[in-house]
Amino acid sequence: MAPASDSAVTEHGLGPLRAGMTFADAKQALGGALIAPADTTGCHYATWRGGPRGVRVMIDEGRVARVDVDSAGVATAAGARVGDSEERIQRLYAGRVKTTPHKYEEGGHYLTVDAADDSTFAIVFETSKGKVTRYRAGRRPAVEYVEGCG
Repeated sequence: MAPASDSAVTEHGLGPLRAGMTFADAKQALGGALIAPADTTGCHYATWRGGPRGVRVMIDEGRVARVDVDSAGVATAAGARVGDSEERIQRLYAGRVKTTPHKYEEGGHYLTVDAADDSTFAIVFETSKGKVTRYRAGRRPAVEYVEGCG
């Protein structure tokens, strides 16, 4: 697999933004561009000022839990994107994809790829009609939350 660029998503996060970092460390890593909402207790999404379009950052108990991607403009280090077929995800992550039924999308799936170095981190691709509609990367259990913080 090619090395991750500054804007590539891995099972551990996006560029310098890593799941497990404290909010303060994440904010520093992004040059102060991460902004917390007024209520920072529990689970919430931070705003990434100037960040990639279609990317959201989940913060849970003061730490980065995961990054959510719903734009084809942001790829994983392996080259996966929103809009890719399930077959392409299976090829890019050969032998590492666990497929389970989607909770809300009939015929849709969750394609879960564990990090090779630590199974507490993963990428979860959501599909509809055989195509990736969104994906998220980060730490368990948050990366598996279907409803996000809700």
